[in-house]
Amino acid sequence: MALAINTERVPQRRPRGEQSIPPERHLTVIPGTSKRTIVFFSAMVLGLFVVVSSVIGLQAYIAGQQLKLDHLTSEISLARQYHDELRQQRASLLAPEYLREQAAAMMMTPGLGSKFVEIPEDVVASVVISTGKMDPAFANPSNIASLNPLANLGAPQNEVTQP
Repeated sequence: MALAINTERVPQRRPRGEQSIPPERHLTVIPGTSKRTIVFFSAMVLGLFVVVSSVIGLQAYIAGQQLKLDHLTSEISLARQYHDELRQQRASLLAPEYLREQAAAMMMTPGLGSKFVEIPEDVVASVVISTGKMDPAFANPSNIASLNPLANLGAPQNEVTQP
């Protein structure tokens, strides 16, 4: 019978007095980072920080403005509802049925008809005479420009505009 043993895998015994030589290492020297690379990397990180901070700040500003718009929109909606309620109250207060009820509560009665009265000529003449003795500004206030803003509309304009 034959026995085969792989001698490469079997550890070899060395004598005790002999020193072992460490295996040779193949190391390479990596050049250190230069100051320029560190400054470039730091500037990139700082720039990225500024950009992200600006975006976050802009988003916060937009959100604040949106909150203001939402608040104003709700206030406008409430004001419109209030305005509609006031219009409804006004319409109910001006309704003929309501006015009849209020008049009846004040002991008012409907009129029986209208009656026209003729003014005698001597009364008309005395009124015309009394207004003739008045200052024209008081007798006919429509001629005063400060009291009547439409008084100058009928007056012809003499000014010629030059283009």
